[in-house]
Amino acid sequence: MPTIEELEKGRTLAELQGMTEELGAVVGDLAAAEAQAGNLEAARVILEGLLVTNPREALGWALLAQVERRRGETATALLCAEAAARLAPGDAQVRLSRAEVLLALPGDESEARQELRDLCRAGGAVGRRAETLLGALGP
Repeated sequence: MPTIEELEKGRTLAELQGMTEELGAVVGDLAAAEAQAGNLEAARVILEGLLVTNPREALGWALLAQVERRRGETATALLCAEAAARLAPGDAQVRLSRAEVLLALPGDESEARQELRDLCRAGGAVGRRAETLLGALGP
């Protein structure tokens, strides 16, 4: 069991338990599969567990933002997206997740559209998703 002193030194519970990055990635993949299958509650529980053990996991926060957005919890989605953006501001997937959350909020569409325009240059799946979203939004 971790001590208060170890936690105060900034070590995450995942680090103290010896959780590897690979294991964290597998847990994240499991949550993503649950979300894709429409099991949003299961995905939320898995991601919250992952983030309790490693709150520095930017992609976990980004995925939780998407799950919460799909659950209709836009305020929670925004908090998660902002946490991810603070941890990994240059990560294209994190930026895309945040833009998608912003689209769901009144008054934030122009910021979201600009982010999506910027992400179109990212290429790959993120760039294609950004292009698709912009196309669906129209002029």
